[in-house]
Amino acid sequence: MKKEDVFNKTSKEILAPALNDFVLWILDKAQNNGIRRLYFLARDGYLMYRCAGIYVERFHLPIECRYLCCSRYSLRLPMYHRDMGAALDYICRGGTEVTLDRILDRSGIKEEEKRITLERLGMTGQRKKPISYPHLKRIRQKLEDCPFFLKAVETNSREKLPSLLGYLEQEGLTEEVPIALVDSGWTGSMQKEICQALGILGKKGRLTGYYWGLYELPKGVRREDYHCYYFSPEAGLRKKVYFSNSLFESIFSAPQGMTTGYEKVQGRWRPVYARTDEERKRFLEELEKILLEYARNQAASMKHIEDSHLIRDRQETEKSLSRFMGKPEFQEAQIFGNQPFSDDIFDTGDQTAAGRMTEEELKANHVWNKMGKMSGFSSGYVKESPWYEGSAVLYGKRPGYHIFMYHLYKYLLYLKKETDFKYREKKKLFHPKRNL
Repeated sequence: MKKEDVFNKTSKEILAPALNDFVLWILDKAQNNGIRRLYFLARDGYLMYRCAGIYVERFHLPIECRYLCCSRYSLRLPMYHRDMGAALDYICRGGTEVTLDRILDRSGIKEEEKRITLERLGMTGQRKKPISYPHLKRIRQKLEDCPFFLKAVETNSREKLPSLLGYLEQEGLTEEVPIALVDSGWTGSMQKEICQALGILGKKGRLTGYYWGLYELPKGVRREDYHCYYFSPEAGLRKKVYFSNSLFESIFSAPQGMTTGYEKVQGRWRPVYARTDEERKRFLEELEKILLEYARNQAASMKHIEDSHLIRDRQETEKSLSRFMGKPEFQEAQIFGNQPFSDDIFDTGDQTAAGRMTEEELKANHVWNKMGKMSGFSSGYVKESPWYEGSAVLYGKRPGYHIFMYHLYKYLLYLKKETDFKYREKKKLFHPKRNL
């Protein structure tokens, strides 16, 4: 089958039904919860926002849809100075192929400040060397003990805060309207950060969010403020194992680049975007056409937004999505795995969703190897792929075996996360005052 045919077939039969069902779930939930305005967060929320507009118009829903240009970087950097401990946690977090360069990029400091920081740490020659998960803690401690670095981060953060607050206020988030956020999810941190920023502006009350899925929640938030569609911190174990959040972000994205900050032009705040690849842009525009066409056809065939057949279709949609993400065919892995991906601040263009891996690198991600190295019990660096299953299919000699061993690792990882979350939630019932 031609690549174009595989792209069209996958987009129409798997991706479009999945995304549109999520959008219909959001709109139904929002109506029932009395929400009158939905903010779809960039960039994952872009295609959701475009599809939602079709259904709102078709069914004359009393819901306004808006697109909020933001990113973890544009929201967190202006807030660093308010909690430097949390800032260091974010700056030194894990990811695929984390280096000192990437850590310093996350901090937002200037190039000259990066150079001086590395000199004071005695690590000038290690900028591009991959850092293992256990070693990240030592890097964090070194940065915490570096007054020059901390001061540079704090100063830059304070300078960025007014532009973030100005943009949020301009976009109506402080208005007395029942609002909610919409995003892909994963940790729910952006909702907490927006809440904190709105608190500075004097906005009182809680904020609700609708998410494709959440693996965990930020500390100090209320579980009932986070609504999950596909999986949640306490449920959906099998779905998590056969799901790739990195692939999801790579596919369901916006043609424009990531929001890096905000600038004022002719009296109005507007987002500043990072550069984006033209080929990548064309891919997303083609996908958008297919998703919107599906939404229009779906809307035309429905009498009510709560049509019961959607629930029956959902099980088949979930099965197809799990197969595509968890056990892709070779051509699927080629087409969707070769899309640029970055789980960090800037899209460098040197990484794809299904990154190239050797047989040894694939084996290093098997359950016992990876658990030992991630926990620090055994030494060595584990090269990761944003979409491991796609990498295994494209570059592995025994892709089925690699995927099985990797899924076993994911199963144990998410089982532990779910167990830990349930335990913490149970503790809250016995110590409610600690969580007010």
